[in-house]
This record gives sequence, C-alpha cells and structure tokens, in this order.
Amino acid sequence: MPVKNFIQNTIQSQKIFYRYFRRKGLRRFLKENLLESAGSNENKAKSIALGFFIGLSPFWGFHSFLAITLAVYFKLNKLLTFMSSQVTFPPLIPLIIFLSMIVGAPFVSNTTSLENQSFDFEFIKNNLTQYIIGSFILAISCSVIFGFLSYFILQKFQPQNKKMK
Repeated sequence: MPVKNFIQNTIQSQKIFYRYFRRKGLRRFLKENLLESAGSNENKAKSIALGFFIGLSPFWGFHSFLAITLAVYFKLNKLLTFMSSQVTFPPLIPLIIFLSMIVGAPFVSNTTSLENQSFDFEFIKNNLTQYIIGSFILAISCSVIFGFLSYFILQKFQPQNKKMK
C-alpha cells in the first residue's frame, strides 16, 4: 500500500508542476523562474545539471523525491532541479531506455543485440547490468553537457542591470 501511495503522490506532483507551467506559459515561466530568480548563474546551472542527472538515472519512481532532497542538501534551486528532472516524461522513456542500453553495451561482457528486440520488462530484467551502467553514464554525460550549456545560455541572456553588480 505505501508503494501505491508513493506512486500516486509522484504523479500528483508532476500534474501540479505541469498545471503551473501551462498557466504561466514558456516565456513568462523562463523569465520569472530562471532569469530573474535569486542565485548565481553557477548555482542555477548546477541545479539544472543535478536535475538532468536524477532524471536520467535508473531511480524510477524516486526522481521527484531525490530532486527536491538533493537540491535542499546541496543548497541549489529546488524549482530548477525539479523542473529539469522531469525529462523522463512518458513519451521519452523508451528513448531513454534505448540510449541507456546502447551506452552500456561496451561496458558489459555479454552484450545483447538490440536488433529486432522488444524493449519490455523481460528484456530489461535480463540485461539489467547493461541498463544500469548505461543509464549512469548517460546521466553523467547529459548532466555535464546541459549544466555547461545552461550556464553559458544564462550568462548570455542575463539582464544588463544584474551584470553591473
């Protein structure tokens, strides 16, 4: 029963975030919560990188909890961390699993051919080591890439009055 409640709470927190995002719109959301929020660009970029790491890691079902908890622990922007951890919304999950399997293949001895495979639970269970290694490598590389990318974008679009301070 606690697992069922936890899953329902996770789904509910994603619904609340998406309603908040839709109400504001992309442009206003980015302006208010990214560019004009308190904190340095370095802190914001670290928050985004942490969110991508958690979102792409194999901790399915715990992403929201981990994102908020680690953002509080590392004193990062909780909203940016949570927002960027939501990269695993349902249409992208098969792609993330597929990429994790491809990235993890060179690091395990018994690689499975990915041609003509159905990516179901049985396939993942039989190749769990390959998936976990691949997902951690994918999470680390994407978090570094998106962390640096967000830092440079924030530096470029930082309002002029904040650059002078």
